[in-house]
Amino acid sequence: MVDRTIASRPSLEQIMAIVDFMEKHTALALGNLRGLEGRHESKQLWAKLTRIVNGIEGPTRPMKSWIKFWADKKSTVRSKVLAIGDPNNLCSNIEKKIWDLFLASDHNCRVKQETHFIDESTFNDEENIDNGQSEPAGDCQEIVEPISSIEERQMAIMEKLVKVMTDQATALSQMASASQAHSRAMERLAEASHIQAQALNRLATTLENAGGAVADVSAAISGIDASLKRFYEPSPS
Repeated sequence: MVDRTIASRPSLEQIMAIVDFMEKHTALALGNLRGLEGRHESKQLWAKLTRIVNGIEGPTRPMKSWIKFWADKKSTVRSKVLAIGDPNNLCSNIEKKIWDLFLASDHNCRVKQETHFIDESTFNDEENIDNGQSEPAGDCQEIVEPISSIEERQMAIMEKLVKVMTDQATALSQMASASQAHSRAMERLAEASHIQAQALNRLATTLENAGGAVADVSAAISGIDASLKRFYEPSPS
């Protein structure tokens, strides 16, 4: 199995997980957790976020690397807004979300290196973190900024579109099968109705023939009775 190195670009899912986590912990996202208690809470939250992000498909990094990635990501968004002048022209929905949630209120919008996120005394690699778990040792390496481009969004949209079309095709196939079964049932019902009509017709013919035979028998009996009466009539004296 190939090791996932910190030099690899974070996956889109990892970046989205970071932004969602920061949305729930705004003070951490803005670097406002200061003082002894604040640094302790910040360390615990970063350790939790590191476990979450490293559990998602993409590169595995130590906590300090993810801290630097977040600081660099915000600085990158600031730089882009200063360059284009309008945050609405950002090409990535994730970058727009980062701007709206964490940077829009910074009216001065100065491009700055947020070094307060990486405090050697606070995030010491040798220090145990969160119930005895420690971060891997090693210096932060150069992080390649992820490409959150229109192509990525288009690929995600295409994947969703393919899934929807597949679901629709499955539903249509099921409807066609049900319609075919219903059609066969109607054909069998029509055939049964035709057979029943033929049986009733034969029954009516039989009854009609039986009625004619009864009339003939009755006429014959009447004829025999008349003959007998004539035979036994007394002769005139």
